[in-house]
Amino acid sequence: MIELNNNRALLISGNLPLDEMRKVKLMATSQIDTGNSLLGLDMVVRDENGDILDTNAICTTELYEHHMNAQDRIFKANRPQTIQRSPRPLNKYSHNILLHVNAFVCKFQEDSDLLFTLFDGESHKPISENYVVKWSRTGIARDIDQFDNNRVLFTDLSKTDLNIAKMYLVCYAIRIGAMEMKEHDSKRASITTAMLTPSSKKHSQLSISSSGSFNSTEYIMRRPFGVACKDLTPILHKPEDFRGNLDLPFMLCEKDTLDGTLRKLIANKDIGKIDSKMAVTIEVLQGDIKQIKEDFPRLLHTNVPLARKMGFPEVILPGDVRNDLYLTLCGGEFARIAKTSEKNVEVTVYVCNEQGQVVPGVMSIGAGHPPIDEYKSVVYYHDDKPKWLETFKIHVPIDEFKQCHLKFIFKHRSSNEQKDKSEKPFGLSYVKLMQDNGTTILQGQHNLAVYKMDHKKYDKNNANVYMELPSTVGELQGTKPSLGGLSLFPKDQLTICVNLCSTKLTQSVSLLGLLNWSAHKETLEESLNALSNVPGEEVVKFLQDILDALFNILVENDDPERYDQLVFMSIIHLIETVSDLKYQHFLTVLDVYINESFSATLAYSKLINVLQKNIREAIEPKEKSA
Repeated sequence: MIELNNNRALLISGNLPLDEMRKVKLMATSQIDTGNSLLGLDMVVRDENGDILDTNAICTTELYEHHMNAQDRIFKANRPQTIQRSPRPLNKYSHNILLHVNAFVCKFQEDSDLLFTLFDGESHKPISENYVVKWSRTGIARDIDQFDNNRVLFTDLSKTDLNIAKMYLVCYAIRIGAMEMKEHDSKRASITTAMLTPSSKKHSQLSISSSGSFNSTEYIMRRPFGVACKDLTPILHKPEDFRGNLDLPFMLCEKDTLDGTLRKLIANKDIGKIDSKMAVTIEVLQGDIKQIKEDFPRLLHTNVPLARKMGFPEVILPGDVRNDLYLTLCGGEFARIAKTSEKNVEVTVYVCNEQGQVVPGVMSIGAGHPPIDEYKSVVYYHDDKPKWLETFKIHVPIDEFKQCHLKFIFKHRSSNEQKDKSEKPFGLSYVKLMQDNGTTILQGQHNLAVYKMDHKKYDKNNANVYMELPSTVGELQGTKPSLGGLSLFPKDQLTICVNLCSTKLTQSVSLLGLLNWSAHKETLEESLNALSNVPGEEVVKFLQDILDALFNILVENDDPERYDQLVFMSIIHLIETVSDLKYQHFLTVLDVYINESFSATLAYSKLINVLQKNIREAIEPKEKSA
């Protein structure tokens, strides 16, 4: 009784963190139930959180199961020895890395964006989305929301990701300012130790508007500043979870690109003197997001941003709806025209609808940063063949995706502020997000044609005129098209790379026909037969949508003799696919679908009829032969 009163006092005090409160609550309710049992009083049924169940809202079998669990719990509590509850099994398919940026010692004259990402050193590609920390010239975070909370959770990592030969934590520092770095305060110390403390909040300054876009009246651009990186492989290969502090060596870009500087750091060649270091804390956590929030609420007590893997997790659970397109500006080639020196090329990317109007707030440079209306590339000084290798996310609503395209505007940025104000865009490229066959833009690289903009002839009111021109170099086929003030730069091109992570839009024509069967009933039989040829990776990705489509076909089709058997065989094919050793972890997804998502109640009778027919056909030949 004394222990129960103590637990009650702890619960009503309100001083316990969530994980401790849950444990104390379970302990207290267990003591109450044990006491009621010993006194022969009426018992109540509780869920796993200790809350009393509503017997009117639960089925009889589940109620019986909870009764049996309560009896077992009371029986164990009455034993002389103390038996601890077994820990909840972790989701072994999901891994996460919690990053906390502690300090950065560097020479700052202008505001900067620090972009953190997980990086595959073997393929030399980023693995995760960026995490953005807005750093001010005073050596502290510009965003007041990031004070004392410079943290991010890199999620969706699989066992394969953790076993990469070389995984790095990379930070790109991008200066926000003029072409040449300016000294704003000569009296200020050249080295700033940027410790994130509450007393620093009043110094926060923003060089970017609240909408995330640059103020067009200011002479500012994104310029390369430096790169920091650290090999995480020894940490990730440890058998147990890891938590510890790391120092990331930081190297200024000088005249090199961000990617070139990173390659030097990884190869450990031509580094010379390390300019400064960045202090971070790394923690490896197991389980999905729901589990982590339940098991480690003190780690995620604030709104910690999530930086997802730029690909799918090992298991895609029902309800995990995703439609993210990751676009990489790889590089460009821009021939000189009248200029005696190379251009300082800036690319601005827009998402536009079919009328050519900009779709606002559908792009993101990374977690921790608000959505933006346009993306501006880094500007490299006097470089006609810039290699940007900048990746950002485009998140267009599914119902708008089909009508949208990407527009790229090229502009020379002058090192003279007055000249820069008079500079106008010199070129334009575009690419559609959907192909003519209804599938999305293909994964991988695309070489886009660049069109010269003649501002005397170009009609801004006819904003989408360029969409009548070929968008890729491959579509040109040796021609030199021109239209409405736009003419082809024959030697220029922009190279982009597309990585689509969508659970709703597919790049498979066969699968698209099945998912959109109601609009193309004349090809339904062909679509059902083609399902067996769809790669397993695409099948498990759209498992719930395929099952929904198959059950809808089963219930709604007008020709059962023709389609029911095909649907039955397609369902068998799906079960065989997820039972394969390569995809067996998707059996969990199938179980969740059956228990929580399946709603085609009329499908039962049809499935039983088809099953009986198949059994009869299998037995009859044996009876005839006997």
